[in-house]
Amino acid sequence: MLLKKELKFNYKPFLIWTIVLLFFSAMIAPFVDVIMEDAASLKDFINSMPKFMLKLFNIDENFITPEGFFSAKVMIMAEIFAAIFAVILASNVFVGEFESKTIEYILTKPYSRRNIFMKKAITLFIYYTLFALIFCFSVLLLFSIYVHYDYNSSILMGFALYLYVIEIVFGALTILFSVIFQKSFITISATMGIFLIMYVADMLGNVDEKYEWIRNLTLFKYIPLGDTVKYTKVYIGNSILFIIMGLVITIVAGKIFEKEDILI
Repeated sequence: MLLKKELKFNYKPFLIWTIVLLFFSAMIAPFVDVIMEDAASLKDFINSMPKFMLKLFNIDENFITPEGFFSAKVMIMAEIFAAIFAVILASNVFVGEFESKTIEYILTKPYSRRNIFMKKAITLFIYYTLFALIFCFSVLLLFSIYVHYDYNSSILMGFALYLYVIEIVFGALTILFSVIFQKSFITISATMGIFLIMYVADMLGNVDEKYEWIRNLTLFKYIPLGDTVKYTKVYIGNSILFIIMGLVITIVAGKIFEKEDILI
């Protein structure tokens, strides 16, 4: 009953952000063939770009492939969309209950704190999984319809996996901050702040070798779009490790939730 309630009350953000991401992907997919037809000119354009710009976005001639173009045009924004979606949804599910004081009502019901937390966490993981799966199957479908050049489906599925990793990690951080601070502004600001710091640090590390070490502290070094396209390799092992890390953070948040007092 509680799980159904959570799924019902939180489907709108899921639908909105899924539609936004799919619409964005659908706008780009029809142009892949057009770009590939003029690959020689695109190669010249890439070679004429300033080196710092190429390093900033981790672009090289390997991006002159359907999946490479999709990575450059869609995935950079898709990662941002996935993070925002994960943070907003987790904030609604957890900190929203604290701010509206409905958590006090729920705690009067015959549910243990552990059970309440588990149902809320499961709700998030269901929506996160659906978001990544819908993106994956939709992109594969769009490519099968619009793209007539050779492309690597495994790389496209890898992109969806990376979005899932971002959802799990930043969703878990949002859960943790929600049960600690119980305030949406602090929770969202802290989580999105970490995301932006990692994002900028990864770009800075790509541009300047002096700061390359800073990339070791970011999530994006371990699920790199550029290297995935360049080496046609999906970083599955790294992805699994970060998913496990997200689950561990969620478990820690659950332990805190079981003992934390509700702020009035």
